Amino acid sequence: MQTIDYDDFVALIRETISEAKRTQDKRLRTFTNNITRSIMALYTGRKPALEYSVISLKDDINVDPNTAGDEFYEIEAGVFPLALDPESIDTEIYEDGVDPFLLVVLEIDRNAETFNVSASDKSITGMSDLGIHVAVETPSKFSKNEMGTLRDEVANAVRHELEHVTQGKESDQPAKAFGRDEKYYNFIYSPKEVDSKHAKYLLKPSEIPAHIRGYTQNAKNIDQFKLDIENLLSGYVSQNLISKNEKQVVFDTWTDWVETNINRKGF
Repeated sequence: MQTIDYDDFVALIRETISEAKRTQDKRLRTFTNNITRSIMALYTGRKPALEYSVISLKDDINVDPNTAGDEFYEIEAGVFPLALDPESIDTEIYEDGVDPFLLVVLEIDRNAETFNVSASDKSITGMSDLGIHVAVETPSKFSKNEMGTLRDEVANAVRHELEHVTQGKESDQPAKAFGRDEKYYNFIYSPKEVDSKHAKYLLKPSEIPAHIRGYTQNAKNIDQFKLDIENLLSGYVSQNLISKNEKQVVFDTWTDWVETNINRKGF
C-alpha cells in the first residue's frame, strides 16, 4: 500500500482549499459580470443577455428603498453560483428550503443632480428569497465618456452585495454559502481598534469582505487594489469621516485579508 508523506499531505490539503477559493471567486466574478453587462445594456437602451421585465414602482415594489428613479426593471440573474449550507437555513421560516434563484431590481434615474451608484442586498419585490437592488443615478447630460466609470461602479456595487448574500444571518440572509467560516472572517483588526462610526463600519466582519470583493472585481492586481482603496480611504479622511490613523488601520486590515483570501493572478 502506497503511503503519502505528511508534508505532501498538508500541501495537498492547502492546494485543495486554495483551488476551492479560486473556484468560488471565479464563479462570483462571472456572475457579477453577467449582471453588470445586463444593467449596462438596459441603461444604454440595448437588449440584455439576461431575461428581464419592466416593473412598476406602484404595483411591484413591496419594500420602499427610498426610490427616486423613473425606470424599474427586474433582471433574472439566475441560480446563485455558490452552494448554500443547508445547516444555516432557519427551517421555521424556510420550510421548503431556500430558492437559490437570484433576482436583481434595477432602478434608473436619468435626471439626478449628481452621478451615483448604490445598492442593497435584499429583494424589494418579494418575488425571490435571494435578490439585490441596484440604483443608477446620472445627470441628464451624462457623457458617453463616463460609461467606463459607470460600468466599474455598477460592477463594484453588484459584487459587494453578492458577497453579503453569501453571509447568512450576519447580513440577515436566508442562508450562508459554504466556506464562509471563522477562518474566512479572520482579521488583524476589529471595530474595537477605532473610534469613529464610519471606521467601525468599515471594519465590520460583514463589510470587510464585501468592500474588498467589490474593489477586486475591477482591480487587475494587488497594486491597483491598494491604489483604489487608498483613494477611497483618503476621501473619507478629507470628509472627516475617519482619522488618518483609522485610515491606516482599515488599509492594513483590508490588504492583509486580500493577501490571504484572494487567490488569482496578480494578487
